Amino acid sequence: MGTEPAQHLTEWGRYPLRLFEIVLDVGSRLLADPHLGLHAGVGNASQPWGLLTYLAISAPTNREAVMAIVDHSRLLIDLGDLVYEPLDCDLTRLRWDLPAKQLPSRHVVEFFFASWYWADKEQVDRWCREREIYFTHNRVGDSAEYRRIFGAPVHFNSAANSVVFESSYVDIVPRYPHPEIYRSLLASAEAELATLHMEEKIVREVTEAIRRTLPEGLPKLDVIAEELNLTPRTLQRRLYLTNNTFKGLVELARRERSVVLIRDETLDLPDIAAELGFNDQSAFQKAFKRWFGQAPGRYRDAIKGSKS
Repeated sequence: MGTEPAQHLTEWGRYPLRLFEIVLDVGSRLLADPHLGLHAGVGNASQPWGLLTYLAISAPTNREAVMAIVDHSRLLIDLGDLVYEPLDCDLTRLRWDLPAKQLPSRHVVEFFFASWYWADKEQVDRWCREREIYFTHNRVGDSAEYRRIFGAPVHFNSAANSVVFESSYVDIVPRYPHPEIYRSLLASAEAELATLHMEEKIVREVTEAIRRTLPEGLPKLDVIAEELNLTPRTLQRRLYLTNNTFKGLVELARRERSVVLIRDETLDLPDIAAELGFNDQSAFQKAFKRWFGQAPGRYRDAIKGSKS
C-alpha cells in the first residue's frame, strides 16, 4: 500500500488505530482475504506488546495478569476500555467497550481478540476449555475459520465484543511468575499511564481545536494557542514535551479526518478537500497519496469493494 508502519508509530510504540484500520480493510480487499484481521492477529501474537507483555508474564496469578492488562490497556490500545466482569461463580467475561461514534472495523476487533488468545494459547487451551467469543458485527466469510482460529464457539450480532471463560482460569499460576519483577513493572506501568494521560490531554485539546478550524483553512499556531488560553511559545513547548509538533498534529488531524470523510459517498473530493482546509483538490489528492499510498478515489473504490 506504500505506507511504512514505522513512520506512524506513536511515542509509546502504538500504531494509530484508525491508520491500522485502513491497512486491514484495504489489505483484506487487495489480498481477497475476508479473515485478514484474524490472520494478522495470529501472526502478531508472537510479538511482545512492550511493557504489558512482561507485566502479564511475571504476574503471580492469571488474575493479576488479566487485571494488569485491563487496568493499563491504554498503553496498548488508544480506543475504548477493557472491562473484567465476573458473571457468576463459574464464568467470567472480558469485554471491550467501544465508543459508539468511533467503532473500529470488524478486522480491527478480530485482530485484537485473535492476538489475545494466541498470545497465551497453550495456557488457555490447557486450563480454560470452556470459553466462547462474542462479536457485535455480522459474520463474514467461513464460520469454520473462526472456529479454527479460536478453538471455541464464536457468536455474532452480540451485545458486546467479549470473551466468556471459566472463572477458575484466573487462579492458575502463569508459566513464569516473578512477584518482585511484577511489582517493579507494575509501578513502571502506573507511571507511564499517568504520563500518557497528561500528555494525551494537551494533544487531544490541540487536535480537537485543529479539527474545528480545518474548514476555515490551514490552522495557525497562534490562533489555536489563543483558543486554549496559551501563548504560542507555551503551546510549542508543551507539545515538544510530548514529542509532537503543531505541524505534525495538523497533518495527523487531516489524515484521520480524511478517512472519515472519504467513507461518506455523498461528499465529492472537492468538498472533502475544502473540509480539510486544502486550497484545492489537487493538494488534497497529493497529501492523501502520501499518507496512504494511493489516490483517494482508488481508496474509496477499495472500501466499496470490501463492503460488497
